[in-house]
Amino acid sequence: MLSMIFIPLFAESLGATYFEIGVISAVFGATSFLSSFIFGKAADIHRLKKVIILGFVVSAITFFLQIFAYDPFSLAVTRGLAGFSVGMYPAALIAYVHYQKRSIGKFSSFGALGWMAGYLLAGLIGNIIYLFALSSIFYCFALIGAMRMEDIETPVIYATYFSIDTFTGNIGTYLSFFIRHSGAVAVWTIFPLYLASLGANTFWMGTLYAINPAVQFLVMRRLDRYRNERLIVWGYLLSVVAFASYIMIPNYLFVIPGMIVVACSWSFLYVGSNQLLVERNIDKATAAGLLNSMIGASGITGALIGGGLSQIYGFEAVLLCASIFSLIGLIIFRMFDSQKNRQSVKKIY
Repeated sequence: MLSMIFIPLFAESLGATYFEIGVISAVFGATSFLSSFIFGKAADIHRLKKVIILGFVVSAITFFLQIFAYDPFSLAVTRGLAGFSVGMYPAALIAYVHYQKRSIGKFSSFGALGWMAGYLLAGLIGNIIYLFALSSIFYCFALIGAMRMEDIETPVIYATYFSIDTFTGNIGTYLSFFIRHSGAVAVWTIFPLYLASLGANTFWMGTLYAINPAVQFLVMRRLDRYRNERLIVWGYLLSVVAFASYIMIPNYLFVIPGMIVVACSWSFLYVGSNQLLVERNIDKATAAGLLNSMIGASGITGALIGGGLSQIYGFEAVLLCASIFSLIGLIIFRMFDSQKNRQSVKKIY
């Protein structure tokens, strides 16, 4: 997250248009989608620890390579490599936590804490080249931690890399998540530019972005007691409110309430969806990896939507689109999950 905020500004400084900024973000999402699918399957077939370590090694290398970007095309290439690396390890980590019988919510909250630290450091440092180098160093620290993890035994799962049964069996969860997150990515693709247009400097951008994960850290730790389906529904409802709240604000300080609401919405949605999938499926890393693939896939569509809409209609159109997409995601989840519940009842009786 150290360099995430300033990628749009860095791309613009290299001569990229708003649409090209969207394409650069889409490349990151596309490669993340691909690796999440591949390594989610790999984590169910091979040792979890090996997949995690490999992901951190590759990430340390690819994030450092971003230093050498000198135009929009080279930035797109290096961001693509970085996107592939960040899709390698999340599913294996989530499966590891589940097999250790630990809380996925509390685990996810530490990811949010990392977001906050990254955003604050990014706002303080400001220089994107330094941030690329620091990202690589932090991955090296993560690698050292991963090497000290216990190499746990997991159930032997006979899975094929090309099977889509897990995806089709949970289509409602994946499709609704994809649509909502496409809207969210559309917003985050242009949001630094939107904040800059409202008068925010790099320090304030980092500070405002840090509010989101700070609230996530507090909220995610307290979600184990709630039903997953209820968390997901509230995640979509709050997303509708959060993205709409950013429209027509007079200055950048007015995004603070929306940041708090969107943090709650993502906490509910991410924790609820991950827990629902690992509890309902035998191939747990594959199920979690496919959710991460939806994040990557929405990184493609959302980035293109954000870049294209802002280029033609302005920033407000992107915010409205994200709010509508969240509402559509809610409708789809309710529709498919109701059908799944009815089918479960039929099986019981």
